[in-house]
Amino acid sequence: MGLVLLRFFESAPAALAVGLLLLPLLIKESGERYKPVIALLAALRAITGFLLLIAIARSIIPTQRSIDLSMLVEFTFGTVVGKAWLATQLLALLFAALAISRVFIRSNLLDRATLLSGFLVIASVSVTGHAIDDSLPVWTQISFLLHTGAGLTWFGGLLGLVWWMMTARGKPPEQARQLAERWSLVAKVAMAIVVASGIALAWENVASFPNLLATPYGRLLTLKLLSLCAVLLFALALARYITRVPEGTFDEHWYGRVGAAEAAFAVVLLFLAGWIAVITPAAHETDLYWPLPFRLSWAATWGYKVPMWSDVWWWGVVGLALVVAAGAIWWIPRLNQWRRFATPATAFAGFVCMIVSLSVQAYPDTYADPTQDYTAESIARGYDFFKGNCTGCHGASGDGNGPMAKDLKVPPADLTAPHVGTHTIGDIFHWLTFGGQSGVMPAFAEQLSGDDRWDLINFLLVLSNTNQSRFLSPKGVIQWLVAPDFALVDPKDELTTLFKLRGTPTLISFADCRPGKDRVEGLDESLTLAAQTARENGARHVTIYKGDCPADAKGIGASHPKAVEMAYSILNRYLDEPVSQEIPEGHFLVDRSGFIRARFRHFTPDDGSVAALRSQIMLMAKEPIVIINLHSH
Repeated sequence: MGLVLLRFFESAPAALAVGLLLLPLLIKESGERYKPVIALLAALRAITGFLLLIAIARSIIPTQRSIDLSMLVEFTFGTVVGKAWLATQLLALLFAALAISRVFIRSNLLDRATLLSGFLVIASVSVTGHAIDDSLPVWTQISFLLHTGAGLTWFGGLLGLVWWMMTARGKPPEQARQLAERWSLVAKVAMAIVVASGIALAWENVASFPNLLATPYGRLLTLKLLSLCAVLLFALALARYITRVPEGTFDEHWYGRVGAAEAAFAVVLLFLAGWIAVITPAAHETDLYWPLPFRLSWAATWGYKVPMWSDVWWWGVVGLALVVAAGAIWWIPRLNQWRRFATPATAFAGFVCMIVSLSVQAYPDTYADPTQDYTAESIARGYDFFKGNCTGCHGASGDGNGPMAKDLKVPPADLTAPHVGTHTIGDIFHWLTFGGQSGVMPAFAEQLSGDDRWDLINFLLVLSNTNQSRFLSPKGVIQWLVAPDFALVDPKDELTTLFKLRGTPTLISFADCRPGKDRVEGLDESLTLAAQTARENGARHVTIYKGDCPADAKGIGASHPKAVEMAYSILNRYLDEPVSQEIPEGHFLVDRSGFIRARFRHFTPDDGSVAALRSQIMLMAKEPIVIINLHSH
């Protein structure tokens, strides 16, 4: 909290100084009475900067190490954070020097140079926060500068405007009105920049709507948005006053009081912004806690074939009817006398009904992040846990027909059915931890550790795809099936996982070349054709072979071939064929983003399979890369 307060008291004086520099220029006022105050504020910003350095160093350097002058010098010149602070502090010192000079020197050029340096100081506030992350895209780093620069300009100008209005004794009403009108234009431009850059930053740092409530960063951002809404409501009141007040009159005290209320929420907003700047962004947060007993999901409600006359259906239909009624009340002339209150009330009721229609039950773990990556190795471990704990009810294949199923009051869920995809992985983790929704499935928190439960969930994710994966064929499908990651054998230690091959189409080939009666006819020729086609068309080739397969058909190997074969065998299901944990021969084509898009059983020179593989590789090579979450479900 100390760092948060320092960031607030670092930003606020500089912002007010810039506001007091800017406002007189809008009405060509001398601004002499503000010069000592601006100088004091600029000096305070420079002094606070040194305290901020100590606080930043203390938050990074281990507590067992003391911080002295030599340590601060080393930290300042030896770290990226220190160098960023140094750049901003040099700007602050320049701003302070120019502001103090204005007290003794009258010069329009000096005034403009001071204002410019002030803009640079407030815009660079973010450089010592999240904007320092050099892994962020350039547009995000620019958004940080625009966001803080425009936001603090608006904040400082608003405080200065309130000050001017509260002390406007003897000022002509025309001058007060002119200042209000011109400042209103500046504020609108600044707020437009704040909103546009804020959306860009939220996209990068929050990553999803659930994170607005499931993370500390998101909850603070939500409070910040509520404060912004309050600010905009007061700003609307001020803007309406300017357009309605008669010429030659202007109530500076009323305008100042409403502006002060707006400024109070602006102070809260600035404090929250400083707090947000020193905590982990929501997109990088691992400790997720969902505070509501419901969540909104199109996939789990209307996207899952809502039956007519069900609760979800009724809420949705009523909500739509109320929205239509709100429109009718507004547009039908006969109802105009009620529209001011009836329209928003009816529209709000319709909105609530639509929210209820899209709501499904949620838990504190609903948006929990997995501790185990979505890998073939994890899936193989999860399969072992499934066999040991779940097959009695859900069956060996997960379709809900285990030997104990007939004795249960509530039938076990079919884990291969499409409905599994309507739940979050956090929901499943919650049920494994505390027991299922029906009360029949027991809790497994004592039998399985947290990591074990996430391994089991990874297996269930693959299992839930089997109904759709049975229709994979040489003809490419849309992007929906994420390829389980796995470790690769690479002597150079560059291509260490399948995920590292992202950016190039990859053919994953499985084959059993061991001698025996079940050996696929023409297997060697098929594997050679697959390798040649992948190589000639610029695709990577990963091979999981058993036995003596052709040497020229081998590609990059897997570190744990048994686990990889087991995981991909779940996706290698075919209609009306028995389930097998082995793949005599199979080829999966993974696109540049990491999705399995096509599957081949066998290659021969004259059946068109080679041409199909070639065309799919060439097509996928031209597609853009989509950044995916390996736990997309």
